[in-house]
Amino acid sequence: MAKEPNTPLYKVLIDDLKRQIDDGRYKKGDLLPSENDLCKSYGTTRPTVRQALGELTRMGYIIRQHGKGSIVSEPKSGLGILSLKGSTAGVGKKSLRTEMLVKSKRMTWPVDFPYDLTEEQQEAGCIYLARLRYVNGLPTLYEETYITDIDLPRFTMHNVAKNSLFETLKKYHHVEIKEGEQKIWAVMAGNHIADLLSTNAENPIIHMKRSMQTNKRNLVIYSFLYCNTADYFIQDYF
Repeated sequence: MAKEPNTPLYKVLIDDLKRQIDDGRYKKGDLLPSENDLCKSYGTTRPTVRQALGELTRMGYIIRQHGKGSIVSEPKSGLGILSLKGSTAGVGKKSLRTEMLVKSKRMTWPVDFPYDLTEEQQEAGCIYLARLRYVNGLPTLYEETYITDIDLPRFTMHNVAKNSLFETLKKYHHVEIKEGEQKIWAVMAGNHIADLLSTNAENPIIHMKRSMQTNKRNLVIYSFLYCNTADYFIQDYF
């Protein structure tokens, strides 16, 4: 086990056990070594081992059963899409590829828009974009975004396929998220979303609606996201 300088031992333990599970040394249903054995193998204390096992449980790699120990479950990866920092921050740039289905464009608000808009928002119109996000090569997230078109000159020139939308807004337009509301449902994929996410129309997927208030009056970001969790679970930390 190679330990990088200043890396907490529990994180080294997490990475090492996760790698062994991913490599197939421990398969689904296998028991990991006991806490005592892990303490001896890694030269550490029981609290450190328990912290590592707790993180592996939250990541979906193991299930801990009283009287049995730590049992390897179906390895999955977590998607931090609940964070208001956005999908790029929640998933990580290394694993994420974005395809622009609709490049940023200015337009009037849809007639059937599900959120109440102020008079200033209605008059300003919106910037709309639609992105399909691939995680480790799999189409996993489809997101439509509407941004109130207030004080956003040349926004449509930005490349939000390669760069974070929220980082772009902050860096070039001084727009920051202050607070937000998100609602989450499990819904049937339906034909259109199923085609985009390469799944069956009758399979359940996660649907999330967000409204995010910013530091600029009436400049609100609305997001409608669909997520296929067949290969991933949703996670967040608090």
